[in-house]
Amino acid sequence: MISGTHGPRRPASRDVDALARCDLARFREDTFARRNWGHQGLRAALRGLSLEEARWTPGRGVHSVWEQINHVAHWKRYVLERVRGRSRQTNQAWPPSGRTAAELHRALAVLERLHRDLQGAVLKLSADAFEVGGGPRYSTTQLLLGEAAHDAYHTGQILLTRKLYRRRRA
Repeated sequence: MISGTHGPRRPASRDVDALARCDLARFREDTFARRNWGHQGLRAALRGLSLEEARWTPGRGVHSVWEQINHVAHWKRYVLERVRGRSRQTNQAWPPSGRTAAELHRALAVLERLHRDLQGAVLKLSADAFEVGGGPRYSTTQLLLGEAAHDAYHTGQILLTRKLYRRRRA
């Protein structure tokens, strides 16, 4: 459902800002789409996800995989808006899951598109944008690293939820 992409290549020049921007983009790409030091990546964690598995929850008050997909997408959208210089308030968001396979497919496509759009925005940032512009509390660099850490955290939750789902059925 989510297709693969390759991360940015490091420039051959000695431009430190370009190197740092590419390293940050690659770290984000590894966390989302490939394999970082801690897990297989969010894209791989979602591969083969069925409708029933996406909607299943291990207990009351525990988020489903689909809710986690929507939550990660919400925060990617928020970070993308910040990186683009648009400021908006947001609260902790756990959008509910949908009901159909088509809706799940759309949720996964939205997550993929947001990741791609954010990667493109990162690669276009000026050196000055990394020092300011992330918001009132964080620089852009901190915001982007936080977003990657958020992906990694929820990837672990998704992997655990899927493991519990499979064990329950065994």
